[in-house]
Amino acid sequence: MRAAYDGIYFDLRRSIDEGVYQYKDYLPSESVLVKRYGCAHNTVRKALAILAREGYVQPIHGKGVRVLYRPTPAASDSQRVYDLNGIEPFFKAGDHGNFVARTQVLTMDQLEVSAEFAAATGFDEGEKLVHLERVRFIDEKPLEREINFFRADIVEGMTKEDAEESIYHYIEDVRGGRLVTSKRHVTIEHADERDRELLDMEDANYIAVVRCATFDGEGLLCEVSTVRHTPQTFHVEQTALRTRISRNI
Repeated sequence: MRAAYDGIYFDLRRSIDEGVYQYKDYLPSESVLVKRYGCAHNTVRKALAILAREGYVQPIHGKGVRVLYRPTPAASDSQRVYDLNGIEPFFKAGDHGNFVARTQVLTMDQLEVSAEFAAATGFDEGEKLVHLERVRFIDEKPLEREINFFRADIVEGMTKEDAEESIYHYIEDVRGGRLVTSKRHVTIEHADERDRELLDMEDANYIAVVRCATFDGEGLLCEVSTVRHTPQTFHVEQTALRTRISRNI
């Protein structure tokens, strides 16, 4: 079950995405939001904290919460804006990027973690995994290749159709799991034969690679994935929050 602040977060984020609250606007006051959503002040604060962490808003002392979000040029050009701050299903990225998103599952099977794979990923040796290879289409062009390894218990009962819709949706809304933390590592690498076979590379001979390790609500590794992006539509976006740290530390 999702926490109450999740619904408030998604509703406010959708309002910002749709331009109800625009760049430099202030959101309604905390008291107004509490009355609107029929919840406690702390619930609203948690939703606003997520929006701030993702760079959508910034609290301004004594004034309120100001909107920082602006659609990027990449999004208006139908590029895939890869947000390193959040954990978002691919089809949601299409909503923000003004493109049609579709996923095709090429491979879906099960395996057992070897000692070598355990050392490389952080899964436990002998653990059961579901392995997938998927191609992501943007406006019907094959532009991303994704290789996933999910812990089998967290995606138990998942079908190919579920994997083509959203595995994260299946984990959270069907299975009732929680995805909390995802660590990402981005590199630029030479395209391999499989990339050239499956993706619309145009004239590029290199590819943007995002490696992810995702952890559940218990802090246990539940997914290791590699997403290989064609460079012509790949755009990285990240929000950094400056914090003051004592020089004595």
